[in-house]
Amino acid sequence: MNETTGHIKGYPSDGDNPMAKHVRAVSGSTYGTAYTYTAVSNDSFNNQSIEATAENPLIDNGDGTITDTSTGLMWMKDDAPNTMEWKDALSYAENLDYAGYTDWKLPDVKELQSIVDYTGVYPTLDESYFNITDFEETNPNYYFWTSTSAYFGGNNTDYGYAWYVAFGFSVGDETDTHEAGAVRFSPKYVGSPFEGEGGDNITNSVRACRIDERYYADAPSKVITTGQSQSYDNDGNVIYPQEGDEYYGQDAVYETVPFSFTDNGDGTVTDNNTGLVWQQQPSDDHLSIDSTLEYADSLELGGIDDWRVPTLEELYSLQDYSEGWPYADLTYFYFPSAASVPNVPGGPQGGDPQGGGPQGN
Repeated sequence: MNETTGHIKGYPSDGDNPMAKHVRAVSGSTYGTAYTYTAVSNDSFNNQSIEATAENPLIDNGDGTITDTSTGLMWMKDDAPNTMEWKDALSYAENLDYAGYTDWKLPDVKELQSIVDYTGVYPTLDESYFNITDFEETNPNYYFWTSTSAYFGGNNTDYGYAWYVAFGFSVGDETDTHEAGAVRFSPKYVGSPFEGEGGDNITNSVRACRIDERYYADAPSKVITTGQSQSYDNDGNVIYPQEGDEYYGQDAVYETVPFSFTDNGDGTVTDNNTGLVWQQQPSDDHLSIDSTLEYADSLELGGIDDWRVPTLEELYSLQDYSEGWPYADLTYFYFPSAASVPNVPGGPQGGDPQGGGPQGN
């Protein structure tokens, strides 16, 4: 997960090389859904076993909907019957009358990522519950729109992009392989002046969600806010749409669980929503997966000695899309002292935060 550019990607990590990663260790009981998994290292990276960290929380309601009891969200069992541009995806979800409910929405980026299945299935979705349409010509890699806008970074701060979740293969090459389950962004419409940067598909699939009041209050892993507080049009201009208007239904319209952190004053931060305690400043070094596990296991900080490597969903719960670059609340979380990230605690000033290519590492 890239705290600088906001992306989730997949990289080879079988050695101490530039594609290895920093570690922000965590302590506490596992937060997340059945689709959160912990890697257990054996003899080599390629031979890791995978252990589920939660029982399957999905319920088929028998009416074309699926409820995830861990998050309290209800989902369409089927995706939309056609692919579409981003503005049309917002309108589709807002006007949807499905299974007797009319309060559907286009999920934000964290909500949609919460149903990704990283067990090695393809597409990365539990097809014993969800149906997924193969749009071979318009969306061959199962990209799904979210309601969260994005900007490219650097000198380009126009929110002319929107985040999508790739339930199929994402873009990449031998060293920059984003892979299935990636979170990236694309321009919002065909003919956008932002085409050529960001993602590579603009007519994407849609799967709407809503709050299931039967389960939401007691849901153990409610999705934490993205922090995005403004709405944008196709070209990135700030707008204030009202219900029924074009562009209504964006991330900023809907309230989710707000961030809540406590700086413990000892190099650790407590997330008051999840109960997890986090390492405030991550490792300086890029580590392989085996070295990562060893690093966390041997870490002693803030009087805590049971540190571990976080699951992807746990780490992603910290991601803050309120401003971006970096996508972290710098009041509480620092960057590695060796990082080249401008104007953030922990790293030298200046440099290119993207690192390994146009979308960062």
